[in-house]
Amino acid sequence: MKIIRPFLLFISILLFGWLFMSNINLINVAATLNEAEISSETAKVNSFTDINQLKEFTIEKINYLEIIRKRFSENAVIRLAVISILILLQIILYFTKGNFLQPKSLDF
Repeated sequence: MKIIRPFLLFISILLFGWLFMSNINLINVAATLNEAEISSETAKVNSFTDINQLKEFTIEKINYLEIIRKRFSENAVIRLAVISILILLQIILYFTKGNFLQPKSLDF
């Protein structure tokens, strides 16, 4: 048990680090860039004179949003699996007796 407990703790720390790093890229750090892109897309929509061009553009954007939604769904399933594994590891670590960082006390 002395070897398993540190190994489980190490795996747990790695999984927590992976969750942390995978969520960092979801933070919107370039808000002004996104606003400029939105303004550009709005100007493009306003420039359309033919309804068929507007329909094609809209269908293209809807397909793009569907791809993004599927990608987020796949990532959410992976994160849910990692969180479940982390919960299981933490429960195992909680119920295993002994602390591997503290040496055994010596009785005289």
